[in-house]
Amino acid sequence: MSVPEIPISSVSRQTSHTLGNVQFPSVQRLASRSRRVLAAVACAAAVYCAGIVLAPWLEHGGSAAGSWLRLAFAPTCHQQPDRCLDLGAGQLAVCARCSGLYAGGLLGLLAAVLAGVRCRPTLRTLVATAAPTVLDFVAGQVGLPSLPNWPRFAIALAPGAVLGLLLADAVADVSAHLGGPAERSARDPVQ
Repeated sequence: MSVPEIPISSVSRQTSHTLGNVQFPSVQRLASRSRRVLAAVACAAAVYCAGIVLAPWLEHGGSAAGSWLRLAFAPTCHQQPDRCLDLGAGQLAVCARCSGLYAGGLLGLLAAVLAGVRCRPTLRTLVATAAPTVLDFVAGQVGLPSLPNWPRFAIALAPGAVLGLLLADAVADVSAHLGGPAERSARDPVQ
């Protein structure tokens, strides 16, 4: 199923790349407004990811803020200690798989901001990158041995990055549609 392209003002140039007989998705330049909004979202994601790493260090130092951070992450992850990475001060605030997804998402957002382009990965790309993580999850659910924490983190980076690129694309769409009338394209159906 393909998503129809809607011309928006955040796009200043669109290119498509072919390598051999492989067609890469179109890449669109971000307008400065969309790039600024996306940078703010990436900063918020960086703060979120920093909280994951900061929680055990704060707890190790005796600060109650570490426990509060861990509690804040509880709705997003099971936080089983044997499934969490340990960087020296104790287990991170989320499990290895969630750490990989969040870190990958941050990398995807940062890639879009730093490159100044938006790229909408296909569903096929998301499924292909998520397959190892899904297989590891299913193996654990049916009683088969699961991967150790660091490989679990590593295989979650790729689907996280794809989700980060999808989030970047959505943020660019929203920031373009929230702009004033002068910033919207005349052919934009959402006015």
